[in-house]
Amino acid sequence: MGKERDFRVKFWGVRGSIPTPGKKFIRYGGNTPCVEVRCGDTLIIIDAGSGLRELGDSLLQEFNGRKAEIHMLISHTHWDHIQGFPFFKLAYIPGTVINFYGGHSVSTLEKLIFGQMEREYFPVSLNELQSTIGFNALTESPFKINDVTIYFTHLIHPTLSLGFRIEYRGRVFVYATDSEISLDPEIEKINEKNLSYLMHDADAVVADCQYDMEEYENKAGWGHSAIEKTVEICNKFKVKNLFAFHHDPSRTDDQLDELIIKGKAVANPGLNVYPAKEKQMIFL
Repeated sequence: MGKERDFRVKFWGVRGSIPTPGKKFIRYGGNTPCVEVRCGDTLIIIDAGSGLRELGDSLLQEFNGRKAEIHMLISHTHWDHIQGFPFFKLAYIPGTVINFYGGHSVSTLEKLIFGQMEREYFPVSLNELQSTIGFNALTESPFKINDVTIYFTHLIHPTLSLGFRIEYRGRVFVYATDSEISLDPEIEKINEKNLSYLMHDADAVVADCQYDMEEYENKAGWGHSAIEKTVEICNKFKVKNLFAFHHDPSRTDDQLDELIIKGKAVANPGLNVYPAKEKQMIFL
């Protein structure tokens, strides 16, 4: 990847389904999905899993009283992708602007994000949020955030789930988790069409690799992919770097090393395969 520093990505949560504390999950991390993307001065956060808490702490120190504007892309609203928002400290700071983007209508997206903060679930009320929060329903692809171009498409998952392609100054980053690359021929055609729209010639792709092929056979329909199938798709669309993501909550660090070996075994020479790792930063 390039030496430029104006387009960078940092992982704050890489685990799927539920946070996993414990010594067997230290190397790659146990927080649920949250990825920070910087395109020049534009700050984009993709998904608000439990990793958002630590990202919020980092941003609080960075901005140190200065007003922050944050653009938050939500792939979908399963709990592991939104559960960090109530713990995002900048949401409680006056002057902070948080713009949510998702596939639901504005009112539905707002209801789903804030629903977890109702008194029955969470002790802090919405009235205690001091930031300015807006919601944007994604209806047309691509769209722009400042000088960043973002494409989106639907993924195969048991709810509305979106993948994103972020283009900035000739470089491309793709986020396509919670996507099932099915063995069903008809669904496979849909997968190829939608994923090609995102992945073609991408510099870096973060994609669902929760299972291997043997595991997937018993979990078809759950909305996640085998790493071998994800690598095959990346081969087809000439992806340069794949970061396996949405690690299974029961998969230890050592087992994840073994999973990556299976992915590398089917990768073309031009494709690098890595495990996504908390606090890892990549430059495009």
